[in-house]
Amino acid sequence: MNCELLVRYHYSSITLKTLLVFSVVFFSCTQATKKPTDFKPYDGPVMQMNDVNTLFSDSAKVKVQMLAPLQNEFLNGDREFPNGFVLYFYDAKGDTNSTMTANHGKLVKLTGIYTATGNVIIRNTKEGKRMNTELLNWNPGTQKVYTEKFVRIQTKTEILTGNGLDANQDFKYYKIRNPEGVFSVNQ
Repeated sequence: MNCELLVRYHYSSITLKTLLVFSVVFFSCTQATKKPTDFKPYDGPVMQMNDVNTLFSDSAKVKVQMLAPLQNEFLNGDREFPNGFVLYFYDAKGDTNSTMTANHGKLVKLTGIYTATGNVIIRNTKEGKRMNTELLNWNPGTQKVYTEKFVRIQTKTEILTGNGLDANQDFKYYKIRNPEGVFSVNQ
């Protein structure tokens, strides 16, 4: 009787082990193999840089300096500044005449246009002007800034508001496309 139990136990443990191995092999082989087209291509940054200091120059003179705590670069050449950036615009003498700050930014490589978003501020320190908006585009090629969004400009004597803005990058000259509010007029 003891022999019979031992044989049955031994036979059943071998059967369980065989069944387990067979099922693992069978189920692993029956999964469909994926084609290369089934995978989603990686679209995240291919390069990350910390504490970026970029200089834009013309005829060996620095015109703009960009500081960013983090820069992500993508495969197509676009760049993102997820922690914001600061731009310093220099005059012909090499002095800072205006600054631009933003909470977030990106560069579209194809167009060369930088887009600043989230509490964008331009200050012209020499003339005492300050502009606030939530979105501003900067074109380094034309040295212009522009937006379709609401803007608020504060000078030494007045506060101007409106929708849309065209200005030069040093914020010396600007035009609000659709001005709003109360304005002082010289007669």
